[in-house]
Amino acid sequence: MNILKSLWILFLIGFVASCAPMTAESPFTATDLSGKLAQGYKQKVDNAVIILDASSSMYDKENGTQKAVQAKNVVLHMNDTLPPLQMQAGLHVFGPTLGANMEDSKLIYGMTAYNAADLAAAVKSVEVGGLTPLAKPLLKSIDDLKDSTGPIAVIIVSDGMSTYDMSPVTAAENLKNAFGDRICIYTILIGNSPVGKKTMEDIAAAGKCGFATTQDAVATSEGMADFVEKVFLEKEVAKPVVQKMAPPPVQEKTITMNLKVLFDFDKDTIRPREQDQLDEFAAFMKSHPQSTAVLEGHTDNYGSEAYNEKLSQRRADSVKKYLVNKFNIDPARLSTKGYGFSRPIATNKTSEGRQENRRVVAVISANVKE
Repeated sequence: MNILKSLWILFLIGFVASCAPMTAESPFTATDLSGKLAQGYKQKVDNAVIILDASSSMYDKENGTQKAVQAKNVVLHMNDTLPPLQMQAGLHVFGPTLGANMEDSKLIYGMTAYNAADLAAAVKSVEVGGLTPLAKPLLKSIDDLKDSTGPIAVIIVSDGMSTYDMSPVTAAENLKNAFGDRICIYTILIGNSPVGKKTMEDIAAAGKCGFATTQDAVATSEGMADFVEKVFLEKEVAKPVVQKMAPPPVQEKTITMNLKVLFDFDKDTIRPREQDQLDEFAAFMKSHPQSTAVLEGHTDNYGSEAYNEKLSQRRADSVKKYLVNKFNIDPARLSTKGYGFSRPIATNKTSEGRQENRRVVAVISANVKE
């Protein structure tokens, strides 16, 4: 019976509160923070959910003014102080029964693109009454924010006097776990209840990156500007100026490779013993694609001059064919010239000397960066 009696009393209080006129909005001159965005500050919040306590306990007076009036003024003053931000915003009210389903916790504005006039109208439409299910709007915000992207600020304006079965601190922890580092929770205490103060501080602490404050701290234009700046703005970190150093001058050196392929008497066929050096020569050309080579063919002095000139040309052409066919060297990079027996490098009076003269030689050069 005592529980039913208490609930009946709360209902009557809520009914009277919803019908009774509330004190008009207090005079307030908002600080213009729009210039901050052009003075090294940037927006740090992409989504903002304001949770407003409109339960019957907010009908009580603190310092001669209803707590409900103080709470609504806090939100209105914050709205007036906000610079033009591109973000999604919402107003979640708890306490009075709202809508056809008689909900005691409901998002009455948003989530939608922030519009100062629309948010103010939503705040002014709020009436007072009902219990104080402080945990509910925190839990429902998980669904309210399910489609959000980017950083989130949750701002709770309440006296901290919860009547819901679940702890609002636990609900705040669940909200934090749902969005991790993206979300920060801020609380603004209305009234002077030590119990409410402790609850609001613990809720803010559950968010790990927000803070708790009081209505008194944000009552002045300077105090509200400080709150808005801390919650919604951050100073841009100047990017360090990197001095581009001129690269050191590129040093190049010339490297060369010699080729000397020997042939049997009166032959232009590549001997197996000569293939290793031809393979090395081809590898050099492939690793230095800008290089070219002149293949020079030579003979000993057996036979006529005309015959040996043709033989020396065939030998040079044979080496070129080998490099092109086996290693796919571009034939345009190789030229050939037959010199016959006009350029001996050894005596033609011995078999050893004549072997040295039966040759194709080339010198290839390439510039490389050190």
